[in-house]
Amino acid sequence: MRLILLSALVASAWAQNFGGTLRMCLRSDPRTLDPHLVADEPSETVRYLTAGMLVRLNRKTQKFEPAVAESWKISEGGRTITFELRKGLKFSDGTPLSGEDVVYSILRLLDPKLNAPSADAFRVPGGGQAKAEAVGNRVTVRFPAPLAGLPGVFDQVAVLSSKSPLKEKAVLGPFAVKEYKAGQHLLLSRNPHYWRRDSSGRTLPYLDSIRLDIQPNREIELMRFRRGEVHLINRVEPDLFDRMMKETAGTFQDGGATLESELMWFNLSPG
Repeated sequence: MRLILLSALVASAWAQNFGGTLRMCLRSDPRTLDPHLVADEPSETVRYLTAGMLVRLNRKTQKFEPAVAESWKISEGGRTITFELRKGLKFSDGTPLSGEDVVYSILRLLDPKLNAPSADAFRVPGGGQAKAEAVGNRVTVRFPAPLAGLPGVFDQVAVLSSKSPLKEKAVLGPFAVKEYKAGQHLLLSRNPHYWRRDSSGRTLPYLDSIRLDIQPNREIELMRFRRGEVHLINRVEPDLFDRMMKETAGTFQDGGATLESELMWFNLSPG
């Protein structure tokens, strides 16, 4: 689980569905803005806020939920998955989404020349590569052998546009990268074509933009938080938790499950 430190003023504004800009910090520059090449936490943060996936794993419930694909069906003993895409979706630059875009994204991800980290999830015992084809809004992906947890393979696959001149900059997520100054900040602006709505039918996201300042120094980040220049601290260590619990400038909230992986390795070597 992750604790986040949230400015009381910003929390109040969110409760009233205000717009505005959320400001938070990244520990370092993202190594890439290409959503298919993400292998570090800052890049993952940007991808999480900008990319559109076919399926999303709810980190709290651990259940797969529809995203760009409104439904899916597994067949042939776990070797094939067929997605039905939502109709009428557009990328952030206004380019319509089609099944060809999904096929393009999957084939690009699997291109050995790209060396994409997320492509490892597509590998099956015995070798061979997945194949994808589209008929209208229906996309079928076939694997050479059954794959366990098949929908989860697509939780990290960003759908890119095959037709937009912006390519990976045209996104399906709630925000799009508007400005990036290395060593300083990234500015994400609201995607005007984002498809999600809240329970009242209002277009999401509520925020107009998110500014991600590059700040590796935790003490400076905390000082800026106290001054109201940073609205959210995304990860709180125990010592910071103890210090801030004694103050009234902010509120601790349970941010739910993180996107981080926790691995346990067993040494099976007799030596």
